Order: sequence, then C-alpha cells, then structure tokens
Amino acid sequence: MVKTIKEIIGCTVTLVLIIAIIHKLGILVRPAYSGIVFNSVEVFHNLPEDSVEVICYGSSHMWTGIDSMRMYEQYGVGIYNYGGNWQHINTTELFFKDSLLTQSPKVILIDTYLVNELIQDVDLNGEIYSVRKITESVAKQQYLRQCLGGDKERYLSYYVPLCAFHDNWINFGQDFYLESVYDPGFASTMGYYRLNNRVEPITIPDVSTFEQEALSEEATRILDEIVSICKEEDIDIIFLTIPWGENFKYGDAMKEFAAQNDCVYFNLFEYIEELGIDEDTDFKDIGHLNPEGAVKVTDFLGEYIINNYDVTDMRTIEGNIWEQNLQ
Repeated sequence: MVKTIKEIIGCTVTLVLIIAIIHKLGILVRPAYSGIVFNSVEVFHNLPEDSVEVICYGSSHMWTGIDSMRMYEQYGVGIYNYGGNWQHINTTELFFKDSLLTQSPKVILIDTYLVNELIQDVDLNGEIYSVRKITESVAKQQYLRQCLGGDKERYLSYYVPLCAFHDNWINFGQDFYLESVYDPGFASTMGYYRLNNRVEPITIPDVSTFEQEALSEEATRILDEIVSICKEEDIDIIFLTIPWGENFKYGDAMKEFAAQNDCVYFNLFEYIEELGIDEDTDFKDIGHLNPEGAVKVTDFLGEYIINNYDVTDMRTIEGNIWEQNLQ
C-alpha cells in the first residue's frame, strides 16, 4: 500500500514538472514583441480604478504615435495609450472592452490602420497570443472563438504555446532581448511605446490620390458595437488615421461612418502641414512616427481634446499618477 502511494505521488510530481517545463518552454519560444504587449496590459490593469479619462487603442501606429506624458505635461489630459502590436479591429474591440472593466473614460481614440481587417478562424499567431494577459471575460471568449473557430488544437496552442510555436527556436529568447533593448517602461510612459530616436526619411503619399474602398459588413458591425457601448456609457470617440508611407483605403468610408454616428474622425494625411510633420525627420521607418513625430500628433490632439471635451486638468490634482511618473 505504501509503495503504491509513493508511486502515485512520484507520478503526480513528474506530471506537474513536465507541465511546468512545457509551459516555460512555451514562454521562451513565444512570438517576438508579445512580452512587450504583456507588460503594457499589466501596467494598465494595475492603474487605480476610474483614474484615466482618455484611452487610446489600436495598432503600433497608435502605440508609437501618441505620447501620453507629453499630453499630460502640456495639456493636463489624463491619458493611457492602450495600443499594441498588430491590433486588427476585433483585437482593438477586445482591448476596448477590457479597459471598461476598470476604467470609465470620457474620450477614447481609435486607430484606423487595420480598421477593415479582422482575425477570423486562423491558427494561433502573435497577435492572438498577445491577449493572454487580457482579463478573462465574455468578450475575451467571444474574441477567441472568432479567431480560433471551434478548433480544439488551436485552443490548446493558445494555452500551451509550445504546441504552436515549437518551431520558433530560431528566435529563441528574442522577446526577452527586445524587452531589454527597448525597455518600454510603460508605467513611466503611461502605455506609450517610445521607440528610439532613429530617423528614416520617407515619402508621404498624396492623400488625394488614394484609392478608396468600402468597409466590410463585419468591420462595420464591430464599429457599430463600439459606438453603441460608447453611447450607453457617455463616451466620446475620436477615430484617427496616423500618416505613414503608404496609402490608406478607408478614409472616405471612415468619414461617412463618423458623420453617421456623430463621431470625430481625423485623417491626419489631410493635416500634414498643420501638424508640421516632416517626412525627412519625423519617422522611424515607413510605418511609424519617431518620438519627434509623435510629439506633433500628440500636440494636435491634446489641443483638440481640451478645447472640445470636458476633461479634468490632471495637473491640478496633487499626487496624480502622471505626476508620480515624472518624479
């Protein structure tokens, strides 16, 4: 009897160790940059409840394009940049719904770079894996069903990432390296992903030459749902297209959608001169503003927000979380 108990205990311990090892190996081969998204989400979840009045969502265009601390210092706006890598529109919707579990924003800003693209019924990828730190909720389960369909192997890969990323050894440890190199420090930047000061001259295309397309029914459905929630919660929306070195196909469609739903939309391709964006100095690469470019977009939006919405000047509140980050 004693021998049997020892064997059971030994098998149980071995099984636990195997599961733990598989879990750890999954972390080592996870997609690059997912760990950085994890950090941003964790910082957001650690914010005091109902402390943030303005929240940004969207792809890396948003994440690197609006400097939260600059907006606080210059305009007093209490903002968190809840952008992230990739963020197709259904991922943005999940981040939006997640934020409402702890915050009650007055204004939200939504990046439109991938407004017409969704992740649907695909194998696990870096974008889907990056929501691991998002709070478990009905919205998250809906998102996973949308992304992974009913495929049990995909779900297994989500919870045991070594199953999906086992062949990613060529990038072994890359995510940890990137975190150490870029050191996002999201608590001190309030979510803004401050890239290095690299400058790469680009050519900003002429917005008047952009070919236009309509939004898909599925993208429109998601936008409608976001707008509906915002109306219920008395949240104002600013949709935003941050310029880069390629065309944007949905500027006209977004103008029409915003007008029909009483929202604001800024296609910043149309505001290049007003912003003072310099294609020779304000970009890190063809797709992203560098910190100098982000300051110009931030100032434009900060000025607009304080002039059009009833937001608190957080600089008047002693010991606020943005002021703490400056010390």
